[in-house]
Amino acid sequence: MDHLKTHRPPPELTLFGRLPEGFTEVPTEKIGTILPGPSLIHIEGVNTRPLFVSIMLHGNETTGFLALQRLLTAFGAPHRLLPRAMLLLVGNVSAAAQGLRKLDDQADYNRIWQGDRYPEHLLAKKVLDEIRKAAPIAGVDLHNNTGKNPHYGCINRLDNASLSLARRFSKTIVWFTEPHEVLSIALSAICPSVTLECGLSGDPAGTSHVENYLRHCIELPEETLFTPPPNHHNDLFHTTARINLPEGIRAEFGQSAEHSDICFREDLETLNFERLPEGTVLGHYRKKLPVLTVTDNLNREVTGHYLHFSEGRIVTRVPIVPSMFTHDLKIIQQDCLGYIMESYVAEESV
Repeated sequence: MDHLKTHRPPPELTLFGRLPEGFTEVPTEKIGTILPGPSLIHIEGVNTRPLFVSIMLHGNETTGFLALQRLLTAFGAPHRLLPRAMLLLVGNVSAAAQGLRKLDDQADYNRIWQGDRYPEHLLAKKVLDEIRKAAPIAGVDLHNNTGKNPHYGCINRLDNASLSLARRFSKTIVWFTEPHEVLSIALSAICPSVTLECGLSGDPAGTSHVENYLRHCIELPEETLFTPPPNHHNDLFHTTARINLPEGIRAEFGQSAEHSDICFREDLETLNFERLPEGTVLGHYRKKLPVLTVTDNLNREVTGHYLHFSEGRIVTRVPIVPSMFTHDLKIIQQDCLGYIMESYVAEESV
């Protein structure tokens, strides 16, 4: 992101006092005809304390938008009140129009919620100010994965309210504290919050899952919403490290690295949330090193603890549980290859 020009004007945040006409029918790629850019929309409800919902911080992650369209249509918004008010953030509208995670001259909209280096940080500060004023009951940030992952909830605090929000979506839960610049961490200082990872964009099962989840959030009374559901969180993971592709390293997928510096195994995505033993081969590399780097939650370089590079193979040095492995090379370059997790047990009384 260092190449971004910091003198760019910040994106303008548009505030809407009601749901704009046409919002529930517009195709994702035409959302710019309804919204001029990043927008915060107040949608009235019988219970006036709102639920905060964020969609499309990444413009190519459309499940949240499609689920909201279906939910709002079902309740007759904007002409009828929702059971609970909603404060809806629609993030990277210009990238959504092109089906991209972000545009080349933009900061990542889910890495701007701490700091002040880029123009987008000013946008984030304005959004957070509005959220604080609205005092939402909870915050839900909706995302898709680019690789094959189960539906799961991410939390940033190990309290009962956060765990309950995640467990209402899935028994698979990830607790993480890095990257610290994401929206959900900023939200967690304001209200109970959760990030929902809803599978691949466009998957009808993901859209239905999110629609049903949000319906519960606006229909259930507060004391019920934060009461743990029956499914016990027996799949709680803690993110401990991040795997990065260094700048200038050429990568591909397949059998050999003849035309690149690194060649990942073809089935890499299928390893997500699997418990991989020591000695698992992730791919092959040519002579150029380092082909991958691993950093922990304190931003320390810990590649040698997790990975071993020998005789052209990239091998796990210790047992790991990966997440967010993807075949999308552009996403790998813009963000990371994926994350390393470990199983975690949380006390019910935290």
